Parts: sequence; structure tokens; C-alpha cells
Amino acid sequence: MRFSVYDITSSTSDGASAWRPVAGKIPHAAAYQHTLEQARIADEVGIDAYFLTEHHSNAGFQILPSPHLMIAALSQTTSRIRLGAMTLNLPLYHPVRAAEEIRMLDLLTNGRLEIGLGRGLAGHEQAGFGVRREDSEQLFDASFPLIRQLLRDGGVESYATGPWHGEGVSVVPEATQTPHPPIWMAGISEKSIRKAARLGVNLCTAFLDADDTARTAAIYRDEWQAAHPGTPVGSYGTMQHIFVAETEAEARALAQPHLQAWLGAGHEASVMISQSPTVDKGYEDHKAWFDKITKLPFEEAVEHRRIIFGTPEQCVAQLLDKAQAGVDMFQGWFQFGGLDFEASNRSMRLFGEHVAPVVKAALATAPTPAQPAIS
Repeated sequence: MRFSVYDITSSTSDGASAWRPVAGKIPHAAAYQHTLEQARIADEVGIDAYFLTEHHSNAGFQILPSPHLMIAALSQTTSRIRLGAMTLNLPLYHPVRAAEEIRMLDLLTNGRLEIGLGRGLAGHEQAGFGVRREDSEQLFDASFPLIRQLLRDGGVESYATGPWHGEGVSVVPEATQTPHPPIWMAGISEKSIRKAARLGVNLCTAFLDADDTARTAAIYRDEWQAAHPGTPVGSYGTMQHIFVAETEAEARALAQPHLQAWLGAGHEASVMISQSPTVDKGYEDHKAWFDKITKLPFEEAVEHRRIIFGTPEQCVAQLLDKAQAGVDMFQGWFQFGGLDFEASNRSMRLFGEHVAPVVKAALATAPTPAQPAIS
């Protein structure tokens, strides 16, 4: 199992909600500085990767519109940790520019880059860029194969896909990882999970309980084998909140209030994402997903492994359950809500020093899943 940090770079400071603007906010410069510090600590304690995400136009939720720019900064302040975005919202990008920036970042990171590609989730973000919500899947399907071709081949004589047309493309700089950096897709619906497998890319889900984790991992593996018989299955990841403390009492005092606030905000999240209390076509599974989270009791969320929480020993046991369900990449959301920066930094150090190595040692005899995506 590999371990990564999931950083949403939020300016929320009161813990009331992770999904809406709040009265009390962390200064944006301080939030950026904390991201730089988090990545430095993760690099220092041996965590495998650090993933940023992309969101727009809601400072109470997230203030990182360009994960590429932050990856460029982190490439110069870290030395060994792998860096990536989970995910770039492809309908908002011209595919040629996306391929060029990926090549450039792979060079700046000295081959430490991983890329996550998706169609986007939040309706207000799509509206802000003039993208019709109902077109997001078609735009992804038009952009993705061109980006992969450009990364693999270094250019094309001409292209015509979706709204994009051009000719005489030569992608610079030269490739660092070949045929390209590992590619991820984020997905929670069965449709997205099957698509990731058919495309031959790694998959990252989020906030699933133990049963859904095992079910979706099986769907991904089976769909992969049907689409790419005889090839190693890609990596199956999951993203969850995590807090590690020396005692359970400390974890409950410092982190539980913020996690409970997040669990109670599922309805707000679903409305923010669609800009409507109704369900948008093509996003039906997302509302059901958030409905499962809304007002979920905290103890149940931990018991069913939606949240990794407690002492190092408790977190090791919970992560071994994730591995048994089929997870080989765990993404930990360490900084959430109004959690104190120093508390999240201590949690990350404990994780890197006393959780991740123990889990890896326990799994050392298990087969190692392939990381590269189909080229």
C-alpha cells in the first residue's frame, strides 16, 4: 500500500462546514504557507505522495484554482515525495496546454509527477467557465485521448476532437517519465469506476465505507480484466479524512468536532455541487453519495471506515481493513474544517512515523499492484 496526502487548501477556520463560505476565515496567504509546510513534513517523514485538488469561486471551500502552480512550487521545496493533482477538471482546459503543462511539471519534479484527470463536480465552477453541465462528460471524453496521445507521442500532425481543432503540435519539454506520468481518475459512481478501468488508468474513490470499498474495488478489477485481459490491474485508491493522536482522548478533543461538522454538511455539499436541490442528469450517483454522509453519526463513520481516526495502533488496524478491501493507495485528508494547523502537522508526523511503516510491514508479503496506467 502507498500513502499520500490529500490537500484541499481551505480557508475555512470555524469548522462549521467544509462546503460553504464562513464568517471566520484563515488568511489565504497563511493557508498557502501551510500547504508548503504540510508538503515539507510529508516529504520528511516518508509519505509517498502529495495530491492537490482544483476548485474555483468558493473561498470558504477551497482556494487553489491551479494545482499545477502549487505543484511547481512544491517541486522546488521537496526532494523525494511524488506530487500530483486529483484532479484536473478537463472541460476547463485546452488539451494541448494541459499536455504541455504536465510535461513541464514532470521535468520540474524530476519525474515525481502523477496526474489525475476528471470532468469536474461543482456546477458553479462549470458555469463560471461557460461549460454546460450536461456537456462535461462529452468534453472529458473528447479531451482525454488527445492528452494521452500528446504525452505518449510528443505531438500530432493534426487533431479534431470535441470543440478543439488544430495542427502541427509538438509538445515541449521532452518527456521525463515514459510513456507518461501515472494517470488517475477520481470516481464515485459505478459508471466512472468502470470508465477508469476501461481507459486503463488508476482509480481513486472517496469517503466510501468498508462494504462500498470492497464492492467498487471488485467492479474496477473485473472491468479492467475484461477490457485489458492479461495486463496488471491499475492502482485502486481511496480518500478519507484522517486524524492520528497519541491518545484517543486527544483525537476526540482536537479533531472530532470538525469531522462531525463535515459529516453534517452533506446536503449543503450536494446543493453547492449542482447549484440546485434537484438532481442533475449525469450526476445522479453523486447526490446519493452525499446523502449517505449527511448527518452520519461520527462513531458509525469511524466504525465503517469512512474516517480513519484514533491512536497509531487504531489507525493501523483501520488501514489494514482498507487493504483487505482492495485498497493499495490511501489518500489521507489531514487538514480539514477548523482543525488547528499544528494539530494536523502532529497528526501527519505520527502517521508518517508510526502508522504508514507499520501497515507497510504488515503487508510486505502481499503482491505489489502495478502503478503505471495503460499507455
